[in-house]
Amino acid sequence: MYEERLSTADGLRYDLEDRIMALEEQVRKSTAPHSASVASQRATAAEIDNETLREQVQHLQKKLSAAEDALEDVRAASEREEAAMREKLRRFKEKEDAMKCELNEGRKTVEQVVKAEALAKTRIEEVEEALRESTLALEDARAEIEALRSDAAVKFTCVVS
Repeated sequence: MYEERLSTADGLRYDLEDRIMALEEQVRKSTAPHSASVASQRATAAEIDNETLREQVQHLQKKLSAAEDALEDVRAASEREEAAMREKLRRFKEKEDAMKCELNEGRKTVEQVVKAEALAKTRIEEVEEALRESTLALEDARAEIEALRSDAAVKFTCVVS
């Protein structure tokens, strides 16, 4: 949109400059003397044409000035929009960076939890194995105690009888 306005204003300026040069050329051609009477008529006509051309030039210069002002306004608006877009892009970049940091922290936390879980599983397996060994030792001890009780009961009954 900005480029279109810029090219339109430039095109208008070139057209106006071409018209000014053509009109000035017409004035030069019309002021060439052919004869004294024709020259005086032409001088009067040339003065009128010159005045008309001056007015046209002033009018075209005003239009050109207005077009240049509009172009400058469009440039300023474009620069403001560009600055606003850069600011939005900067904010989005900051948000993205914050989200990346948060994601990395989450990943680290998950890794720590996975490690802790693995350690806990290992520890539970060790405790279960120790419990099994203790249970077996306890059963062996009970069996030995029962055997000793039987032996003691037999010896006690022998001694008593």
